[in-house]
Amino acid sequence: MIGGPRLDTPSAVGDEGRPRATSLTIVALIVAAFALATGVLSGDPRLFSGIALLAGIAVAGLTLLDRDGLGPTVIGHLCFLPAATGVVASVGQVSVAPLIAFGVAVAMVGVATAWTDVLDRETVSEATVSSVVSYLFAVVGLVVGTVVVALAWLCWKVVSAVAGGASPIATTVCLGVLGVAASGCLYFAVTQLPLLQLTARSRRDAMANRLKRGTQSLKLVALGSAAFSVVVPLALLVTPFGQLVASPPFSLGIRLLSSWVVLAPLLAVTAGALLAGSGAIVIRKFTTEFDAASVRTVGAAIAAAGYVVLLAPFLLRIGIFGFASLPAVFFGALLLPLVVYLLLVLVIGGLTFGLLPARAGPAALTASGLICASTGAAQADLSSLLVFAGVVGGLVVWDVGTFGLGLTAELGHRPETRRLELYHSVFAVGVGLLGIAAVGLVDTARHAVGAAIGSPETMALAAIGVLLLLAPLRG
Repeated sequence: MIGGPRLDTPSAVGDEGRPRATSLTIVALIVAAFALATGVLSGDPRLFSGIALLAGIAVAGLTLLDRDGLGPTVIGHLCFLPAATGVVASVGQVSVAPLIAFGVAVAMVGVATAWTDVLDRETVSEATVSSVVSYLFAVVGLVVGTVVVALAWLCWKVVSAVAGGASPIATTVCLGVLGVAASGCLYFAVTQLPLLQLTARSRRDAMANRLKRGTQSLKLVALGSAAFSVVVPLALLVTPFGQLVASPPFSLGIRLLSSWVVLAPLLAVTAGALLAGSGAIVIRKFTTEFDAASVRTVGAAIAAAGYVVLLAPFLLRIGIFGFASLPAVFFGALLLPLVVYLLLVLVIGGLTFGLLPARAGPAALTASGLICASTGAAQADLSSLLVFAGVVGGLVVWDVGTFGLGLTAELGHRPETRRLELYHSVFAVGVGLLGIAAVGLVDTARHAVGAAIGSPETMALAAIGVLLLLAPLRG
C-alpha cells in the first residue's frame, strides 16, 4: 500500500485527489502498526497480512476497472472480485473477534483507496455494475457448463455402452442419433462461420454454390439419419431380419458399426462443429459496434470465463477428495460475492447521501475502521492500551489525512511540502502518544490500587480528551 506505481493520474495544481504522499505514508504506517500490535497481542504477528494483501489487490482491481482498455478491464475484474471475496472470507476466519478483523480490513481498504483515489460515487458505481455483470456471466457459465458436462457424461455413457457390444437395435438407434447430431451441428457451423467472407472475391460465387449444395446435403443426411434411427430398429424388431443380423457375417458388420472407429469420428465432428458455430456467434456478438460499453461487456465476459476456469478445477478437486465440503464451497463461491456487492452498495449510499465525505472519504473510512477495531478489541477484553491506541490512531489518521488532502487541493502533487507534512504529522502523532502514555499511567495506577479506572469500557471517555487535544492542530 505504501509503494508501487501510481494508478491515479494527478495534475500539478488544484487536484482534489488523494492526499500528499508523505501524509498518506504516515496514515498507512499507523494502520500497519495497529494491525501488527493487535496480531502480537493475539499471538500471531502476521495475523492481518493476508487481509492486507487481498485488500490491496482488490483496490488495485477497482482502480483498473475505471480504465478504458480491454486488458486493464479484464485484469481489474480478475483482481477485484476474487480478492474482495477473499477479504470477506478472511474476516470471518481470523482467530480474533470478527469486529476487530472487520475494522482492520475497512481501515486497510481506506488506505488503499486513498493511494489510488478511487473512492468516489461514479467510479465505485461503474465498477460495481461492471463486476455484477461479470459475476452474472460467471454464474450463467457455471450453470451452462454443469448442464453441458452432465449431457456429455450421459452421451459418453450411452456411446460407451453401444461401443461395448450392445444389441443391434441400440447400435442403429445410436448411429442414427449421432448422424442427426453431426449433420445438424455441421449445418449450424456452416451457417454461422464467415466462410464466404473469408473467400477471395473472385471465388465467392463458386463458394456460395458449394455452401448451398453442402447445406442441402446436410439436411438430407439429417433426414436420412432420423429415418434410419426409426425405420431400421423397427424392422429389426418386427421382422425376421433381426435374427439374421445377430448371426455371422452380419454380426461382424454390427460390431464394426458399434466400434470406436466409427463412433469416435462422429463424436469429434459433432463437438467440433458445435464449438466452432458457438464461438463464431460469441465473437460476432462482442465485436460488432465496438465501443466503451462493449469493452466493459467483453471484459466482463472474459473475466467470467477466467472465474469459471479458476473455480472449476478447485471444485473438481474438492468433489474428488471431499464430497462433504463441496456444497459449502460451491455456495460460498456464489454467495460471498453478494456480500461484497452489499458492502459496495452501502458505500455508494454513503457517498450519495453524504455519510462519507466526497473528498475525504478514504480518510473517514480509515478512521472509522480503526475505531471499529478498537470497539472489537474492548469487547474481546484485549489490552486497554490497544483499545485507546486504536481510537487515538483513528483521530490522528483523520487529522493527518485531511491535512494532506488540503495540501493536495491547494498545491497539487508536485510542489515539495514534505517538511510541512512531517511537522504536522509528528506533532499529531506526538499528541496521540502522550495521550496513550497518560492512559498507560492511569492503567498502571488502576492495577496498583485495584480500581476500575482505565478499563476498556472507559477508554471512550479518555478518547474525548485526546480529541480536544487534536482539535487545535487544524488551526
